[in-house]
Amino acid sequence: MAERYRASDLLECASLLFQRAGLDAPIAAVVAEILVEADLLGYATHGLQFTPAYIAGIETGRTATSGEPVIINDHGGTLLLDAAGLPGQWVVVKALEMAFARLDTHPVVCMVIRGSENISCLATYVKRAALQGYMAILTTSSPGNAAVAPFGGRVAQYSTNPMAFGIPTDGNPILIDTSMSSTTNRLLEKTRRTGGRLPGQWLIDNKGQRSDDPEDFFADPPGAIAPAGGADLGHKGFAFAILVEALTSGLAGVGRADGDDAKGSNIFLQVIDPAAFGGPDAFKRETGYFAALCRDTPPLSPDSPVRMPGDRAFDLYERQQRDGVDLHPEIMARIRPLLEKYQITAPTQIS
Repeated sequence: MAERYRASDLLECASLLFQRAGLDAPIAAVVAEILVEADLLGYATHGLQFTPAYIAGIETGRTATSGEPVIINDHGGTLLLDAAGLPGQWVVVKALEMAFARLDTHPVVCMVIRGSENISCLATYVKRAALQGYMAILTTSSPGNAAVAPFGGRVAQYSTNPMAFGIPTDGNPILIDTSMSSTTNRLLEKTRRTGGRLPGQWLIDNKGQRSDDPEDFFADPPGAIAPAGGADLGHKGFAFAILVEALTSGLAGVGRADGDDAKGSNIFLQVIDPAAFGGPDAFKRETGYFAALCRDTPPLSPDSPVRMPGDRAFDLYERQQRDGVDLHPEIMARIRPLLEKYQITAPTQIS
């Protein structure tokens, strides 16, 4: 049964924890804000569940605790930044601010960032752009991580390579956030910790057989995650994973070909102002019409109407802001020892 907490209490607690662990106060606040927002939107595997891993990165010195991403290459509408191991939440929020500031003179801004720490929930960032009327595309890869096997293979060669899109409409934005793999590392870890099985045969074991057992991924030799689309349509997930690698590591100029010299995550961010094209009102009219067209489609089941990506997230966000955030019991159980270590009072559950 889920535990429920006020969003403001979670935000205050997480921000203080990251600050006492070593992050500069403004960075700690942004990291906490993104993680809590992920839980508010229903992306539970990419919210506060990340906290122990992030604290470990700070404590071991892997994560930089102060500073801002550095501009390496700047052509106005295109930029290459070096994150130098800073928390990914801070890095992407800073990149968004930089992109927004340039849209008056460069209505399409493309930014590539190398060497960031994990950025967690991509939907939280594209949502910020879409709510301001901009379309945003965000994707990331981790050159040092191999979790997914290419279609037709059985050995992991690349990361889960998520992509996210924020699309303004005349109502709530459309939010798309999905990995190019059948499942994510975080869901695998959580399922393994809780002793469960995956909902489908999303893994390939070290003998090349399909599997739903997380232990097969962590075996020796290890298994791999199947590309999105699985046995029948995995060529599609593999194709988009290739695109992610090109947009992130390819454009960053550093990646898997550099071996151990490639650190952290590489990121591609594009922000588009519809005012430079057919105009913002026309854009929202079209995207809003298309969203309504899809939602009004007769459903396969009367109990499951067609939803646009983001509908559930915005409904959850509104409800959980009002009534409290539902967290799986293991999340706070794993955070409490860190709160005790840094002498922070845990947030109080609400009914």
